Amino acid sequence: MKITQISHYKLPVKNYGGIQRIIEWLSKALVQLGHTVYLVSQKGTDIPGTILIPTPKNVTDYTPYIPHDTDVVHYHSTPLVFPDKPFLVTIHGNGKPDEKFLPNTVFLSRNHAARHDSNRYVYNGIDPDEFIYKDNKDDYILFLSKVSRSIKGVDTAVELAKKLNFKLIIAGGRRLNFRKNIKYVGEVDGRDKAILLAGAKALLFPIRWKEPFGLVVTEAHISGTPVITTNWGAMPELVPEDVGYRCDSIDELAHAIESIERISPSNCRKWALQNFTSEVMARSYLREYENLIR
Repeated sequence: MKITQISHYKLPVKNYGGIQRIIEWLSKALVQLGHTVYLVSQKGTDIPGTILIPTPKNVTDYTPYIPHDTDVVHYHSTPLVFPDKPFLVTIHGNGKPDEKFLPNTVFLSRNHAARHDSNRYVYNGIDPDEFIYKDNKDDYILFLSKVSRSIKGVDTAVELAKKLNFKLIIAGGRRLNFRKNIKYVGEVDGRDKAILLAGAKALLFPIRWKEPFGLVVTEAHISGTPVITTNWGAMPELVPEDVGYRCDSIDELAHAIESIERISPSNCRKWALQNFTSEVMARSYLREYENLIR
C-alpha cells in the first residue's frame, strides 16, 4: 500500500511532542511492515525509510503535495481542503462542545470516541526500542507531565510526597522546592526520559481531566513501571489492576503508593508489548485504510 502521512511539524521532534512522536512511530512501523510511506512534512524532516515531500511552514492546503499514486491519505487533524483520495483523520485531542467530526475520523481510545459520538478508535503505539526495561527499581516515584498544566495533577503528587515522605522526581518543568524528597528536573526526552521511566518504582499520573489517551502511561508500562492514576478519560482502558492502580481519592492514591511493589514489572512490560507498540498501532490503522479503500 502507498500511504501519505500529513504532518504539520518537522520530525523528529525534540522534547515534548506526543502527536509528532506518534506520526514518526506510525510511519516507521508502516515501512517495516512493507508499505510505502510518503511523509508530507516541513522541510528538514528526516524519518528513515519514508519518502519526504517537504512543505513550507503554515500550509493550509496539503492536496498539491499528495503523490498521484497514493492509495490513502492520513491526516492528524481535520483538513481544510479534502483530497481526491480516500483519507482518514485522527483526532488527538478533545473536541470543543458540540463539535462535529467527519465520519472517516478515528479517536485514540474507546472513551475518547464515545465522548465524540463515535465507536472508531485506534490506540496509540510506541517504539519499544526507544525505552529501557528494568526489573529492579530505584527508590523514587516519577511524575512526568507538563507541570504548567494543573489538570495533570502535579499539586496532588507534591501533596502525596509531603504526606508519605517518599522521593518524588518531577519531570516536565521546573519550580522552586525546598524539600529534600522532592526534585524537579525540567523537561526530559530521549535516553534521559527512558532512564527515569525504567528506574521508577511507579509513574504517578493523578490526572483530573478527560485524557484522550495518555502516552506516558504506555511508556511507563513498556519500561516495566506500574502506573498510579485516576479513573478519568482513557485510564480504565490503559491501566487494568495487574499493571497499576486507579484511584478516586487522595487516600486511595496514598494506599496505592504504599502497595506498589505488589505489581510485577514483567506484567507491565507484557501488557504494553501486547497492546501498545507502534506495530500494533500500524496494523490497526492498516485495517482502517483497507476499509476506506473498499
